Amino acid sequence: MLNNLDLNLSVEKSTYKSQIEALMREMRSLQKACWEKKLPTIVVLEGWAAAGKGSLVKKMVNYMDPRGFKVHPIWPPSEQEQQYPFLWRFWQKLPVRGSMGFFYHSWYTHVLEDRLFERVQESEIPTVMAQINAFERQMVDDGSAIAKFWIHISRKELKHRLKEYGDDPFQAWRVRPEDWQQEKHYDKYAAIAQEMLVHTSTSYAPWTLVEGNCQRWARVKVLTQTIATLQQALDRQPMHVPPPAIQPHLNSAEPNLLAKVNLNLSLPADEYKKQLRNEQVVLRKLQMKIDKHHVPVLVLFEGWDAAGKGGAIKRLTDALDPRSYVVNSFAAPSDEEKSHQYLWRFWRRLPSSGTIGIFDRSWYGRVLVERVEGFAEENEWHRAYQEINEFEAQLTSAGYVLVKFWLHISPEEQLKRFTARHNDPFKNYKLTDEDWRNREKWPLYEEAVNQAIQRTDTHTAPWTIIPANDKLYARVQVIQTVTQAIRAELKRR
Repeated sequence: MLNNLDLNLSVEKSTYKSQIEALMREMRSLQKACWEKKLPTIVVLEGWAAAGKGSLVKKMVNYMDPRGFKVHPIWPPSEQEQQYPFLWRFWQKLPVRGSMGFFYHSWYTHVLEDRLFERVQESEIPTVMAQINAFERQMVDDGSAIAKFWIHISRKELKHRLKEYGDDPFQAWRVRPEDWQQEKHYDKYAAIAQEMLVHTSTSYAPWTLVEGNCQRWARVKVLTQTIATLQQALDRQPMHVPPPAIQPHLNSAEPNLLAKVNLNLSLPADEYKKQLRNEQVVLRKLQMKIDKHHVPVLVLFEGWDAAGKGGAIKRLTDALDPRSYVVNSFAAPSDEEKSHQYLWRFWRRLPSSGTIGIFDRSWYGRVLVERVEGFAEENEWHRAYQEINEFEAQLTSAGYVLVKFWLHISPEEQLKRFTARHNDPFKNYKLTDEDWRNREKWPLYEEAVNQAIQRTDTHTAPWTIIPANDKLYARVQVIQTVTQAIRAELKRR
């Protein structure tokens, strides 16, 4: 692939200026069209050191409205960034709908330089590439345009440019020791790049190989392909059609998992106090161990309205050191959150290594409330099962303890709790008109919950359905499940 590139290709100086100006005017026009159609654009620039990526970025944005793009020069991860899955820092930088993000180096550093310098284990490379492909597919499925470029230069040209920059007092700072290592191990790095290109050039995010010995040629080619990518993405944008009303039609071949839950399980008050205290003491001790071993823990709470999520979360956190846990409650997304792919807001709130994150509601809203209420189109919530499984696999492969709860109660118990809340002046604020509307759609939600659990119950991220008609029993079961999951992870380390 790389060996077949003709690195002698060039653009004449006499025609270069007019070509570039015409291309940049077209880029400016497309930038406006992307903003109007709310099309997010991701441009990835990879290649050899001194291949001209910096000057290329400068040329690309020269005519563009600076309010509509951001350039992200990617350096080695900071100490904070190292406490999260490797893609975490890139999710933070994704462009909002209608804007453009230029990544001068990118997530591919993890399978290029990190691999060359043995900062990542070889056994991890296939998993990392699969995660990158999933990440890019999710962006494209959500409407993003992605243009990826590998700028290739010969070993002779690489050495010449590094020496030229190194001898220039105004450019020498740009030359890193790692850049000379690329030249020293040119063949090895080229083989690493070739493997990366083969495994991550996909139909939805293909690589464009750029002959870079002539910088004029490289600039014209990158601009031309970026324009083509944007135009194709704009032409593909579908007309918005409101999703049809959802009707319950649970497949009889699929098991009704909720119907099998024994809601009669209960715990006497005196036994509850004893067990609760014991489990809280165990959890507090485990909190110190996860801090010592840098284990991140994420606990998700889903369940029916009035199922007792708040009470369970309170008992879970009562004995914990508040400096090492955070509770995040998720409601309808804000305008800022709507301007990104739906998982973006959850990536932002992930707990760091050694801490506990508790999510009251989670990304499962895409296949529950957003599905039932029509906030997500059918193709969106259908593909969300795969996106969720990929997301959770990235978390667990990064060492997260992921615990997922569905707190289950009967319709009769829910009505009883709604009535009690309505009549209690200290609790009636918890009961909303939306709660009553959701109750009327119980069969729709029951179908959605069953299918969500069946399609996202995996070996590394299993669901735990908690019988919650008895709040005391549910609270103890929640803490026991969390402690068991943490113990299992600590044993593996």
